[in-house]
Amino acid sequence: MEEVEFKLATMDDLKSISAIYEHIHEAFMTTINYPKWPKGLYPTEESAYEAIDNQEMYIYKINGMVVGSVILNHQQDSGYENAQWQIQARDEQVLVIHTLAIDPLYQHKGYASQMLKWIKKQAILKGCLALRLDITENNLPARYLYQKNGFYFTGITSLHREESGIRYSEMFEYNIQKPSDQLELLISVIDDFVTQRDWHQYHSADNLSKSIIIEAAELLECFQWDDEHDIVHVCEELADVMIYSIQLAIHLDVDIKEIILDKMIKNAQKYPVNKKVTV
Repeated sequence: MEEVEFKLATMDDLKSISAIYEHIHEAFMTTINYPKWPKGLYPTEESAYEAIDNQEMYIYKINGMVVGSVILNHQQDSGYENAQWQIQARDEQVLVIHTLAIDPLYQHKGYASQMLKWIKKQAILKGCLALRLDITENNLPARYLYQKNGFYFTGITSLHREESGIRYSEMFEYNIQKPSDQLELLISVIDDFVTQRDWHQYHSADNLSKSIIIEAAELLECFQWDDEHDIVHVCEELADVMIYSIQLAIHLDVDIKEIILDKMIKNAQKYPVNKKVTV
């Protein structure tokens, strides 16, 4: 089983990141340089050093080997203000993806998609409303990657990179609040939270079921004591019920969407439209 790790890069990782950039530039000599990264100009060890120094560089490790890197910050380059973004958000509410790179030696293994999944979770935890990025016009592999992972193409715009031979860039945005894979993200965020605190050892089916009952009882009290008008309290109790329910599903290793859909199909058969319901 692969040992996977995402982490903030340190200067100890600089050489590994630089090696990825070198491997990418070498690969471009025999393939198409879709991002139009100029060798010796970008990305380089110097640009990686700056990102690490700013605590904006993250690495993706498989079995101890650095196979990918990405820069994450709130910096929207000149020209972003002219893009047709769908989400209204302040700069600090937007996480921008720069220079996502996978070592050519490890490509076509789904690692880029795994990195994007992790980035989405980080955006949720940071309270961001959107992820944004740009790619060089007609960068087909990148376009496919981001659209496959739920990013919405918002159009093309100039980012003033004509000196690098880039007239227009394709702009992409991901809605953190209403993602197409929202349930999967929530499940993953909850599972990560429990795993990081080593709480799985306490989460037996019995304990989780009791927790659901306890939280449901606290939710019921909100309405018994006329507390339903305190919507914040009600939502907190409701969220606890759902969080423990999701944890129980994780513990039982069942697909939440599948079991809910299966139950709704059974409900539809049991209670067909226009059938009288005796109360």
